[in-house]
Amino acid sequence: MALPFFRKGKDKPAPAARKPTTAPAPVSESPHTETLMTMDMGASGIVVEESSGAPQSPVDEAAILYASGQTEMAESMLKGILTTSDRRAWHMLFDLYCVQNREKEFEQVALDYAMRFETSPPVWQRLGGNGAPKPQQAQTESLELPGLLDKKSTATLREGIAAAAKNTAVRIDFSRIAMVDEAGAEECAEILAAARKVKRKLQVSGVDTLTALLQDLNRATHSRAAHWLLLLELYQTLGQQDHFEDLAVDYAVHFEVSPPSWSAVQAAEVVKAEPSELQDDALRLSGEITPANDSALQQFTSYAATHNDVLVDLSQVTRIDYGSVSQLISVLMQCLGSGKAITLRGHNALIHELFRVMGIDQLTQLQPRHPS
Repeated sequence: MALPFFRKGKDKPAPAARKPTTAPAPVSESPHTETLMTMDMGASGIVVEESSGAPQSPVDEAAILYASGQTEMAESMLKGILTTSDRRAWHMLFDLYCVQNREKEFEQVALDYAMRFETSPPVWQRLGGNGAPKPQQAQTESLELPGLLDKKSTATLREGIAAAAKNTAVRIDFSRIAMVDEAGAEECAEILAAARKVKRKLQVSGVDTLTALLQDLNRATHSRAAHWLLLLELYQTLGQQDHFEDLAVDYAVHFEVSPPSWSAVQAAEVVKAEPSELQDDALRLSGEITPANDSALQQFTSYAATHNDVLVDLSQVTRIDYGSVSQLISVLMQCLGSGKAITLRGHNALIHELFRVMGIDQLTQLQPRHPS
């Protein structure tokens, strides 16, 4: 089987078998004309025939410039391509700004993207995780409540909030709650009120689930005051004053007692519940893959040696250096020669276009961050 790649002349017949040769990593100002490697897998029947990574479009050239470490030139070229309707360039620039943590520039391009294509732009997401966190960024302590909100579960909630550092946001996930007993409601309301009074920074998820459950309980003929008070405290915690005032009036009429008073405090932040991490056996790589930092490819080689299905997650890889491409292809060819299936997933648009122009899309199944 012949696998022509690096050059798009796919109708060219396969050459005669050649001895493996490898050229040194590119050092010139025009790395995209460098010949990387030629391989004959011999007994496997796989022949790699073309090895020139010459770009055929500005997108190709921008991908190779970025891979070669010429980030500013790549950015300038991508900006020039934005006048066209080639969304690949837009996604490459989005991911470049995400890698460099340039949120302001990202948002400006996002506005232009929405106007040009009349569709929602990608969502800002920091890629790679390189660099120190901003001083104002605080860690988050996550607390997930079980299906039954009772005295036992609220005791765990109280202990978790008390154990969290004062400058740490506490995230409380209510999404699993399906039952609330009277003691649990009373305790939970007290905990939330105490956290509010000492100005603890709270984040809540799945709160709609608990709110709807309490509303149903409060409509019952023999409803419990504790459930009403917990719902009032939830409205207070969320900063929903109108809902609070309406419920307070109903509470006063129903129980013939004075309701709690509204207190103007900073509302908790409502966040989405964090999705469960992928529970698969993928190899997860991160950072930059360069000739000087080739540990990732060494991990790749070791992982591939013990797996028939080679699944590599590149979502946290920021750049694959042009000089490392030949080594990557060597690993991929070894996998193919052993009959292994290869999937590379989650890689940013800059890496995806590098894979495409270098023919790696012919050797593996690609699942990029931005599907076509």
